[in-house]
Amino acid sequence: MKTRRTAILIAALVLIVGISVIIYKVSSPQGEDLADPAVANTNQAEEGEPQVEEAAVEYVFQANDPRNTLKGPHTEVADCAPCSDGKQVGGLFEGSSVQFNDVEIPEAGQYIVTVYYISGDPRSFFVQANGTGEAEKYDLPEVGKNDWESVGTYEFAVELAAGKNTLLFSDGDWYSPNLDKIILRKAPSANESQNPATAWGGSATIGDQTSSSEYGAIRVSQHAKGFTIDSGTYQILYNTETGLAAYSWNGNMIAKGVYSSVKLGDQIVHNYEFDKRQLLANEIAPVQDGHGKGIKLAVRNERTGLPAFDQIYYIYEGLDYFVTEQEVSGSEELSTNYMAPVVLSTGGGVDLGQYEDNRVLIVPFDNDAWSRHVSKTINTSLNNDKYVGSEVSAIFDNASRNGLVVGSITHDTWKTGIYWSGSDNRLNELKVYGGFTSRNVTYDRIEHGAISGTTLKSPQIFVGFYGDYRDGMEAYGRANAVVAPPLSLGPNIPEGVPVGWNSWGAYAEHLSYEKMVAVSDFFHDHIQNASFNNKGNVYINMDSFWDNLTEEQRIDMVDKIRKNKQIPGSYHTPFVYWGKNMIEKVEGTDGKYTYGDIVLKDKDGKIVPHMMGYALDPTHPGTKMKMDFDIERFKRTGYEFLKLDFLTHAAMEGEHYDKSVKTGIQAYNQGMAYLIEKLEGTMFVNTSIAPLFPSQYAHARRISCDIDGSIGSTEYQLNNLTYGWWQNGTIYHYTDPDYMTLEKGETFEGSQTRVNAAVISGTVYLSSDDVTKPENQKLMKQLYTNPRINELAMKGKAFRTVEGNTGAESSDTFVMEDDGTHYLAVFNFSKDAAGKNVDLARAGITGSYKITDLWTNKTVQPEDGKLKLELKGRESKLYKITF
Repeated sequence: MKTRRTAILIAALVLIVGISVIIYKVSSPQGEDLADPAVANTNQAEEGEPQVEEAAVEYVFQANDPRNTLKGPHTEVADCAPCSDGKQVGGLFEGSSVQFNDVEIPEAGQYIVTVYYISGDPRSFFVQANGTGEAEKYDLPEVGKNDWESVGTYEFAVELAAGKNTLLFSDGDWYSPNLDKIILRKAPSANESQNPATAWGGSATIGDQTSSSEYGAIRVSQHAKGFTIDSGTYQILYNTETGLAAYSWNGNMIAKGVYSSVKLGDQIVHNYEFDKRQLLANEIAPVQDGHGKGIKLAVRNERTGLPAFDQIYYIYEGLDYFVTEQEVSGSEELSTNYMAPVVLSTGGGVDLGQYEDNRVLIVPFDNDAWSRHVSKTINTSLNNDKYVGSEVSAIFDNASRNGLVVGSITHDTWKTGIYWSGSDNRLNELKVYGGFTSRNVTYDRIEHGAISGTTLKSPQIFVGFYGDYRDGMEAYGRANAVVAPPLSLGPNIPEGVPVGWNSWGAYAEHLSYEKMVAVSDFFHDHIQNASFNNKGNVYINMDSFWDNLTEEQRIDMVDKIRKNKQIPGSYHTPFVYWGKNMIEKVEGTDGKYTYGDIVLKDKDGKIVPHMMGYALDPTHPGTKMKMDFDIERFKRTGYEFLKLDFLTHAAMEGEHYDKSVKTGIQAYNQGMAYLIEKLEGTMFVNTSIAPLFPSQYAHARRISCDIDGSIGSTEYQLNNLTYGWWQNGTIYHYTDPDYMTLEKGETFEGSQTRVNAAVISGTVYLSSDDVTKPENQKLMKQLYTNPRINELAMKGKAFRTVEGNTGAESSDTFVMEDDGTHYLAVFNFSKDAAGKNVDLARAGITGSYKITDLWTNKTVQPEDGKLKLELKGRESKLYKITF
């Protein structure tokens, strides 16, 4: 009997183990017939019988299946040894796509899509299900640096119907990975429910008022179960029993259920979990700073066994925003790599009161890898971990433009992330936190560094509500400049927009002394005296591969440039090693250090990887000695303009030489401050690939990089203007649209559009054309010598977008007001002709006015307040509107 029972148990165990490891892979109708089982085992075991685990069902769809639809000028099926059936679909760039047809599934719902792809650098897909809704942009990391022979995977969720579906993978007119296949599986059921502790519920009820105090125009009223703060513009209600707060503007509650969190040890602690909360009324203090006049007050959260947790508010008179932060303090040393001053998790937690076209702005950490801003529908509750923005976000209704702006204004320690989720035109989750890292966004492979001490401070968070979110973003920029103003131009640097030429787009690695001489002479003879200058100043800059010239040639070239009444400039990557030999001696260190000594490492001493080159530790004395050597060489040669590139490397998380430096942003600040000190105000500093923040180390920064002059790259550049214009004149003197390479415009209209895009973007107004080609000379003479266009560029003002609902694409209409005069820019990014109908009132242009085409100086007539245009492929227009 015992033997038989043992045999039965063994058999049952074998059955359990055998079934639990089975994964049914069901090929789609595109390939083999559905002859294999397509349905998971859902039979319920009788009571007392062994429980059988449900097998995961996968649906496999090959990219090269002949039933798919392949489009684009370069799309092709190619051999691929590591791919599942030896084939891949490649050439996905410049308007290419793969549509998986007949994606058949038995049950409607959410599915996890696993993409098998090949890519040696970071690239993106725009994915659309069943031809409806906005295409979702997914940023796929490189499988391996420059590795086009390996297959990687990336997952996202999608909502599908029962039966046949289509999944379109497109390149967004840019570059996408090669595709092997996709595999779908049913997403696990979500059993999320509202946490009662974070539900707003009755938290608005804080009992009778017990006292009230006025501090100038600000009133603080204490109640039996909380308090209110009223600045005259906005109101904060805080319930000391629940630990939740609400933010209102002019009596309208915009955000509710707000709390704060911090990670202590392995646990995230929330202020509402503490036993006691009280307003420190006796410690309310006056504040007079760059923001304005106001008060500082704090709520202390206390719980036995935990450090004191203070939520701090800075309230200002006459402003539409306040600032909040948190401090955690104790008698013993504390440590954390996560502090979130603003968190909410309650239904309708952010409610704008306008529901026509609600959006959330996602801002990239830096401008590398063709990163884009994204204006996503607020009704997004899938894949939200892939939509974490950096530093700032606007939650707004595009129709009314009402919007809430939240973001960090201190950038000495933290990388700030903004996580969100929404439905029914409201946000249900929002988390603004210091401690954000991501392989795709910040390029970090390790978690954010942890700060330590008896007092821990979060980033300061700007919170403001505006009738026009665009005003709010500009106010956010100015608030950052209060904390850290842009780099002063100084007495040795010409004021105004930098105008001139840079070598990269024209010659790249083929730069030579002879070509530089030709450029300087051509600009002197034909361009700079035909209005292409700023008060007579013109820069001629040698980009990467300036060392193709000998030191003697570089010195001679600087003399030549000056004789042609131009200003010389150069290029530097202070925090990257481009070689591979880790025993190579570092220049300027007298043999004391090798590159293996100064590259950034993790806590185990392993080199921290990056997709391009090796990151140098900004705090290492060898890195600083190298900077001394390089900067002294630039100064000795006589350069007065310095493009700094690949600066994001300096912000990567790692184990730094200076042990007081715990985070990548702390390291970045130390390295950049050292570099700027060494420059001694002798050069205009223009940062290329660089984080958005910290911003105080440059006069100008690229809003996007690697613009080759094509219409696709110009659209990408203008996407970053659409949602990043606010940086201009606030945190940077100028925003750099990258170079104008007219040759790559493909048509005259395309080349002219490249100029228009540069004119409206801020601007660092630099050509990058090969002057040895007669056709380029002709274009330069036509497009760089229009005095009306150049006069507008010299204003150095970025245009605002008219519409903010363009997803991951650019707006096609921009406007700028300057001392009562308006300017309007309209673009056609298509290679085909297109009609445009501009609502001038929507653009802020009303009344009696005159519209002049700036290129032709001809008057244009609107019809019923609309400007109706027929634009050729790649064409754009610039107008001046006077009243």
